[in-house]
Amino acid sequence: MPLLSLRGSFELDDNERTTDIQVFSYEANDLTRGWEVVEAYCWPRTSRAETGSANGQFQACFSLATDTIGTVGFDEICNASDNRQCGFLQAGYQRRQSAVADFLANSGNGPNPARFILDPQTVVVSSLYINGYTSSDSSDSPARLWNYMVILKPKKQHPMETILHLIKGKGQDVSN
Repeated sequence: MPLLSLRGSFELDDNERTTDIQVFSYEANDLTRGWEVVEAYCWPRTSRAETGSANGQFQACFSLATDTIGTVGFDEICNASDNRQCGFLQAGYQRRQSAVADFLANSGNGPNPARFILDPQTVVVSSLYINGYTSSDSSDSPARLWNYMVILKPKKQHPMETILHLIKGKGQDVSN
């Protein structure tokens, strides 16, 4: 079956977080089809940005989710116990200063673009969102653009499977 690739960019200030950036919406009454996330990547589009301080550390954390997660704390992004979140990425970078501009350099993690760890049992049956935050040891927080690419594969399934994925992928308060 043919793959579907989704690409785009979003803005995120250093030392800030963002949630519920919708990258995919599937609105069909066909309960026999879903979308499997095959691969997902995220990487800085804006590597250069004036950070106003010496060399240092920089970390980016992102998650894919099948439902909105709302305004949550930094530690709730990349939370594997949240059923809505189905892809996870944590990447470290070095902040470097040069005579021209400050920039991010890969910090020994895998090559850029960094690849998400994906839950293989998740099938997207309605929407897909990106959430993320960055942290650095700089007191300045310039706006930075981030690229993403998500590759989906259509998946035929029984209508009951689709209903189960709809329930699994939505935010629920199971403690009450």
